[in-house]
Amino acid sequence: MIFYFFYGIILGSFLGVLAKRIPIHKNFVSTRSECDHCQATLSPIDLVPFYRLVFHKNNCRHCKQKIPLYHSLFELLTGSSVILFELTIGIHIDTLYLLILWITGLTLSLTDYLYLLVEPNILYSGSLTALLFFYFNHAFSVHSLSTPLIILSFFYLLTLLLPNSIGGGDIKLLVIWGIFFPLVVCLKIILIASLSGIIFILLYQILFNKKIQRLPFVPFLTFGLIIITLFLK
Repeated sequence: MIFYFFYGIILGSFLGVLAKRIPIHKNFVSTRSECDHCQATLSPIDLVPFYRLVFHKNNCRHCKQKIPLYHSLFELLTGSSVILFELTIGIHIDTLYLLILWITGLTLSLTDYLYLLVEPNILYSGSLTALLFFYFNHAFSVHSLSTPLIILSFFYLLTLLLPNSIGGGDIKLLVIWGIFFPLVVCLKIILIASLSGIIFILLYQILFNKKIQRLPFVPFLTFGLIIITLFLK
């Protein structure tokens, strides 16, 4: 279990860099992670969440400025998700596509949180990888295209009637998930995402006495995906 947790943390650290840099077209191949404040290059040990939190109180070792907490939270969340997946579903060749969907959803949740954007490069590359593993163990059927078409048609009509009711990136994500799951599962994911989003908005207004102007929806969709697939295992 410890192996899976640290593997998830390392993966989360890398994906966090992608989520932060790809949407703003910043090089992530030849440049190493750096402090947002002083641009000092971070050593491998600086990238370990526990090390940062315990020994440096989540501050940069060089300029002592706070490192945004979402870095550590995302890494810990990714590590915890990998453990949860292994304990409940199990990491096998026939379930790997589902883990990839989880991780892709979490990464897109971060881009949505940071930029209110469903980064297409991350969406398509993650989904294509999941699709390859999916059809490695599942025979292709034209029926698997019916759910994406229904979802696309529904949200197309919805956006005509209620413009800006849902983002285009959210629709793309749901359409792609429709390839992997039947319509009833996708509807349950949307229901859980909507309910959890409403609860979050209400709690936020109660606690902070102000309204949220724009709410990233992908984190709630990913939450719905994880909850539903845990019950489908």
